Amino acid sequence: MFIIEKIKTNIDILFLAIFIFTLPIAHFTAVQNISFGLFLVSFILIYKPKFEITSLLYYKKLIIAFALFILLAFLSLFNTPNIIETLKEIKGEIFFNLIVMLTGFYYFLNIEERKIKIIFYIILAVLTIHTLINIYIWYHHGFWPYRAGGLLDSGGGERFGIWATYMLTMSFTFFYNRKVFIILFLLAIISIIANQTRATFVATFVILFSAMLLKRIFNIKQAFAVFVILTGVYFVISKYLPNKRYNIYQYIDNIHKVYILPPHEFKKIHIESSSLQRLSMWKSAIIYRKEHPFVPLEYGRFLYGASIKEVFKNEPQNLPIRIYAQVHNEFLGMLYGLGIFGLIIFVYIIFFNAYLAKKLFITSKDLIIRRYALFIYLGTLGFIVSMMFGSFFGDSEAKFFYFLYGLLLALNIKEKNENYSS
Repeated sequence: MFIIEKIKTNIDILFLAIFIFTLPIAHFTAVQNISFGLFLVSFILIYKPKFEITSLLYYKKLIIAFALFILLAFLSLFNTPNIIETLKEIKGEIFFNLIVMLTGFYYFLNIEERKIKIIFYIILAVLTIHTLINIYIWYHHGFWPYRAGGLLDSGGGERFGIWATYMLTMSFTFFYNRKVFIILFLLAIISIIANQTRATFVATFVILFSAMLLKRIFNIKQAFAVFVILTGVYFVISKYLPNKRYNIYQYIDNIHKVYILPPHEFKKIHIESSSLQRLSMWKSAIIYRKEHPFVPLEYGRFLYGASIKEVFKNEPQNLPIRIYAQVHNEFLGMLYGLGIFGLIIFVYIIFFNAYLAKKLFITSKDLIIRRYALFIYLGTLGFIVSMMFGSFFGDSEAKFFYFLYGLLLALNIKEKNENYSS
C-alpha cells in the first residue's frame, strides 16, 4: 500500500522525466506530447492546483509582450503565402509552448522543495546521458573529422549543439564541488568538440566568458583583455587551419563582398556553401524589411522560402542563390516574418529570461534556486547565439526553453515568498 501511494504521489516526476529525456531525440514528437500531457494530468490530480491569474499578473509586461506577439502572428494571416501552415505554426510554436511554460510555472509554484531538487537532478541526468551518447557516437565513427549530433542531428548540427551547451552550463552549477565540476565540464567540452558546429563553438565562448564574469574570476577590463588576446591568437592561427570552415579571414573578406553584391551574384564568391547560402538568405530578408519595416508578412519557420519568392517575384535579383524554407537565423526570421515590432517583442521575451535568471542568481541565498538561475542564465545565452545561425524556436529545444522559463518565473515568486524554506 505504501509503494502504491508513493507511486501515486510521484507519477508526475516520471512523466516529466520522460518528457525531458525525449526532447533531444529526433522523431519523438508524439512521445514528447503524450508524456507532457500525462505529466499535466498527473500534476492536476496530485496537487489539484488553482490556476490563479493573480500569480501571473506579477509579470504584466511579459504578458503584454506575449499578447502583442500573438496579435502580430495573427495579423500575418492577411499576407502569408500559406494560411494553413501559419495557423499550424501559431498553434505549435506559440500556443503549445505557452502551455508548456504555464504548466512549468504553476507546477513549480505548487510542488514542494523536495521535488524541485529532484527535477534539477533529472535535468542533470538527462543532459549527462545524452552527452555520453553523443561522445560514444563520435567514438564509434572514429572521432575527428566526424561531426556527432547525438540522437538529434546526423552529421552534427546546431540543434544538438544547443543541448551540448546546456550541458556546459550545467557543469558551472557544480562549481563549488570541483571534482564534479571538472568531470561535467570535460564531458561537455568533448561533446562540443564532437559536434563541431561553428555556432556551438561561439556559444561556448560566450558561456565561458559570462560564467567567469559572473563568478568574478576576473573583472570586465580583464575579460576584455583576455577576449582581445584570444581573438588575436585565433585570427593568426585560423589562416592556417586545414578546414576552411574556421578561416576568419575568408569570412571577413566575403562579408565585405556580400555587402557589395546583390544576393543572386554571390556565386562569384568562393566560400563554403552553407555559409554562402545563409548570407544570401539573410541579405534578402534585410533588403525586404528595409523597404517594408512594419507590416507582418508571415509567421512560422517554414514559410520564408515561399514568401521570399512572392515578395521578390518582380525583382529576381534580390532572391537568394538558393531558397530554403527557413532563413536560418531566428532573429532575422522574426524581423522578416513579423517586422521590426515583432523582432523587438521577441528580443524582449528572450532577454527578459536571461535578465531575470541573472538577477535571481545574484540575489538569492537558496542554493537550489541559485543553481537553477545560473543554469537558465548561461543556457539562454548559449541558445541566443545558436539562434543567430539557425531557426530553432519551434523545435524541442523551444519546449525545453519555455519549460525552464515557467520554472524561472515561479522560483522568482517563491524567492520573494517568506514561507519558502531555503
